[in-house]
Order: sequence, then structure tokens, then C-alpha cells
Amino acid sequence: MAPDYTDARRGRNGAATAPTNATKAEATMFKLATIEIKGAPRVALALGDTLYDLESVAAAHTRKAGKAGKAPLASVPRPVTMLGLLERWPAAFRDLQRLATFVEAQPRAVPGVAAARAKFRAPILYPPRIFTAGANYNAHSKEMTDILRPGSPYTTRENSNPYCFLTSSIGPVIGHRDKILASQVPDKKIDWEGELAVVIGRKGRAIRPEDARSYVAGYTIVNDVTARSFVVPKRLDFKIDWLMGKCADTFCPMGPYLVPDAFIEDPERLSLKTTVNDQVMQDARTDDLTHNIGDLLAFLSQTMTLLPGDVLSTGTPSGVGFGRGVFLQPGDVVKVEIEGIGTLENPVA
Repeated sequence: MAPDYTDARRGRNGAATAPTNATKAEATMFKLATIEIKGAPRVALALGDTLYDLESVAAAHTRKAGKAGKAPLASVPRPVTMLGLLERWPAAFRDLQRLATFVEAQPRAVPGVAAARAKFRAPILYPPRIFTAGANYNAHSKEMTDILRPGSPYTTRENSNPYCFLTSSIGPVIGHRDKILASQVPDKKIDWEGELAVVIGRKGRAIRPEDARSYVAGYTIVNDVTARSFVVPKRLDFKIDWLMGKCADTFCPMGPYLVPDAFIEDPERLSLKTTVNDQVMQDARTDDLTHNIGDLLAFLSQTMTLLPGDVLSTGTPSGVGFGRGVFLQPGDVVKVEIEGIGTLENPVA
């Protein structure tokens, strides 16, 4: 029996959570990814450490279903695209669950590729929009206050509105193992920001916080790479420049997987760790979020319709390089690991 969003419990923020343990025990856990096959991006179904081309899996399942006199899967588009799946969510999730069960039972029906050998692309190559929540971890807000206004008292932001901005997504987002081209940016203060990102699966406007998770398709990892000298320019006419500081080519790597919401029991109780050259820089939990996911989606959807494929990066915890005076250099390797999702790794060039 596939997980059903109607069979949900309420999390600590009142939002719907994942299916009960009994339901989850019957489900085949899978992740989604975009990988390169013969030079072209393909959506892949990941079971354990093996990835299967989703279009090939769907074709094999259709052949078997046809022989058995069963109808083909209606919610898996042809050709298969990640945005096409998200536009059909949550019906697509139920069909994906059937495909995952099919592959689990017949792993040789379609050739797979080991994750270690796969050429990953970002799960969503061209997201409609990438929203980012700024100063959304209590410890990070205090960290930045100490850096930018030494000696000033820190005031918690829990009673204020969330602070969000839009990150450019005109070009393709880079993925797992792709290079962050720091040397091409005229700033020597290139910083890391490991973040949990939410992927929207249903069109929504005026979303209530308690209903927010029913609009979420799943979760991925983002490294909100930042050029600090551009973000906080010497001329403070406009205080902060998010465009130049956040939107350089190859900033905002994403991946390696999109994990459906049904397989994350509570996205606000996950461990998050960022390392640079295997040295731990950020080590936190998502329960330090100032504004939770429900509140963020409710805030954004007051004035705009959220669309399938939109990405909301929920902010970074403390431990960024800005506080240490340490920044990314060519030759570095930065990794962001989030419990239940995976590890996003990018070399710096």
C-alpha cells in the first residue's frame, strides 16, 4: 500500500507529517535524481545506492502491465521530466511508488547505475523560482549580528516576519560533484551555507501553516554559496546586495536527491553538517529554524502563487566562513550532509 497524504499525523508546527510507521513499513523507500545518460539529463529512480532511468522503468512496467491487462501509469509523463512529475504530484508519487516496488521485486528488469559512478545533475535543472530564507536559524542570526554589529545585543526574530529573497535560476542549477567556479567571481570572500530545501508539489496561494506539508513534494540539499564582499558592500546605500552576492554562475548547487515528503518523518528535526576539506564547519539541527516550513510557505503565499517545482531554501545554521575569516579557495571540497537526504559534494575551482 503506497503512502497517502490523507493518512497523516500532525507535527510540532501543526503541519501534516509523513504517513504512520505502519504505512511506511509497507512502502518501498525511494529517492529521485537527475543524472546524465549518453550526454542527456534523465530522471532517475534511486533505490539504495543504485539509480534506474525512470523512463526505462516506466516502459518496462507498462509492458508487464499490458500483458496482465492492466492500465498504464497515468501520472508519469512521457517524456519523463522532473517538472512534469511535480506538476502531477501527489498522483505522480503514488505511481512512482508502484514503479519502485516493481524495480525492488525485479531489479534486473532495467539496468541500473551505481551512485558512485553516476554523473549527477541538479534534481531540478531549471526550477521556476528559488526562494531563500535569510537569517532563519537563531544561532546564525546571532553569529551575523556579532560579525556585522560587534557589541550590539542580539534580538530574536521569532516574532517578526520571515525574511525571504529570490535567487536567480535563469541558467541550469549545478548538481552533486559539479565545480563551484569561485575563481571567476571578483570576490575573495566566497562562503558556504548548507541548507535544507523544500520542493513544492502543488500550486498554492494563501496556504495555512497547518496545511503546508500537503503542498510539499519533497526535500533536497542546497549550498547557498555567497560572495560576502558583494552581499555587504562598502557603500551601504542599500545595505545588502543579494543579486551580486548570491546569483553568480555555479552558486546554489543542489542535490544529489529529491526525497519525497512521505519518507521524511519530520523535516524540522534533521541533522545538518557542512565540511570543507573534511573539517566540520556547520553542525546543527533543523529544529533551530526561526520560522518553520509552514510559516515560510504561508508567508510567501500571501502575495504570490507557489508553483510545482519552486524551491524554498530554508536558511543556514551558524558556522559560516564569514565568522572565522575563512573562505572557499580553488582546490577545496565542500560537502553538505542532511540526515535522510544524502550528501551534496562540490569541488571549488
